[in-house]
Amino acid sequence: MGVHTYTYGWPEDSHSGCLEEPRIAHPLYGTCQRYADIMIDSAFKMVFGSAANMDIMIALLECLIPDKKIARLEFHDKEIPGFFVIEKKTIFDLYCKTPEGETFVVEMQLSGETYFTERALFYATYPLREQLITPLEERKSLRRGRKKQIRNYHLNPVYMVSILNFTLPHEDVSCLREGLVSSYSLRSDEGNEQMTDALHFIYLELGRLPYGVTEMGRCRTLLEKLAFALKYISFLEDRPLEFSEEFFRRLFHAAELANMTKDERENYDHDMTTYIDEVARIDYAMERGERLGLEKGERLGLEKGEQIGLEKGEQIGLEKGILLGREKMKEEWVRRMVEAGISPEVIARVMEEG
Repeated sequence: MGVHTYTYGWPEDSHSGCLEEPRIAHPLYGTCQRYADIMIDSAFKMVFGSAANMDIMIALLECLIPDKKIARLEFHDKEIPGFFVIEKKTIFDLYCKTPEGETFVVEMQLSGETYFTERALFYATYPLREQLITPLEERKSLRRGRKKQIRNYHLNPVYMVSILNFTLPHEDVSCLREGLVSSYSLRSDEGNEQMTDALHFIYLELGRLPYGVTEMGRCRTLLEKLAFALKYISFLEDRPLEFSEEFFRRLFHAAELANMTKDERENYDHDMTTYIDEVARIDYAMERGERLGLEKGERLGLEKGEQIGLEKGEQIGLEKGILLGREKMKEEWVRRMVEAGISPEVIARVMEEG
């Protein structure tokens, strides 16, 4: 079993007319990559989003949603227009349904963002609302000046599944299954009574996987192996012997770059280049932020130091001034007593007592 880093380009024995320019080079190995990085948008959709790979998608969902059994999935248009003219369209990574009407929205999220869970909640309203009235029906109703009559509000379950290459903040990590998956539904605050089965959120947090790229042998459960494959498959030369399940045989086969068509490979190279550029921009922004923060901290530190120095100097000067003033006052008292003809013995006794 080997692990390598790689350069991007078409294999010599594969398709021709490809993008030969390397996207990433690594000084240790420099060997050609065998498997696509399936966290990249185009590769993720290629592996999990085609009818030919429906069994892989079903296995993924059943692994992330315990006790869920799915016989068949239908892939639907991932682009959902806004319900109103002013709303922008929404494009999901993968949008599929069972013949019984259950909906699964599956998203790959490479980097964290503020209010991520609120964003997921907002986008869940699209597949929920679409069960009652589609955007097209909404627009037709508006043009006709009347509202569509909804018979009832029966909703089939919607599962918002997010694969995250980062971690979410949790008040109590005991909510995580196997330390990797957090899931939520609408339930009572007391007694755990379910309010409705219509909405579920499932997050696979790859950032919590405790194993590095060379530690595939430490993965014991199907969920750990799934997280490892999603995160590190592009660094592997072969499918690990420990990943003997049929699901992983199919997954690794589907992720092979050699199985891509020319168009799929060009899309993948483009997405990878875009991702690398985005990472570079983020790194630059972080470095610039750190540099500016350091400079500002040094400047504020100097200003604060000067302020403290001035305050301390004023305090010391005041104390010294008071001491000097007292000495001057004593000298003045002695001079006046001498001028008044008071004897030296009396003056000495007065000064000692004073």
